[in-house]
Amino acid sequence: MKPPTLALLLFALPAMTQTPAAQSDTLQSLLAEVHGLRQDIEAMTIASQRVQIALYSLQMQDGVVARATAHYDTEHSRCSDVQRATQAMTSELQRVQTAIDSGTLPEQEAKQIEAQQRQEKSLLEARTSDLQSCQASESDAASRLRSEQARLSDLQDRIDRLDKALEKLAAGK
Repeated sequence: MKPPTLALLLFALPAMTQTPAAQSDTLQSLLAEVHGLRQDIEAMTIASQRVQIALYSLQMQDGVVARATAHYDTEHSRCSDVQRATQAMTSELQRVQTAIDSGTLPEQEAKQIEAQQRQEKSLLEARTSDLQSCQASESDAASRLRSEQARLSDLQDRIDRLDKALEKLAAGK
């Protein structure tokens, strides 16, 4: 006999000496092991896909929150500017009214100031209306920002849960 044939016989001999029941049990345990491995691979693939989807959603939501924050900051700044201008105009009108009421101004100058004051009052009313509109826009922007931040927080919690589930899965193996 040739040496390779001898080696083949030595490996085949234990298989040939096993009873058919033992071969069947070995085959069944191997099949069960392969089936278990296949299920584990499928579960890991699905978990990996879910994590990728969650991370993509997190990135997208982070961008939405950044845009909502920028919009809120713009509205807040604009409202602050309108409010400062309105307060300055109100102070100026009060100062002029005090000067008129004191009676220290010449009559001609007082009439000119009163005419100017009427124009400034109508301008103040317009600014007050602008301020109210601006405050409503700022409130809407703040509400949207809070909503988007809550969605971002939910996504972060989801990723944390997925991480813990994967950690448990890895520890169980």
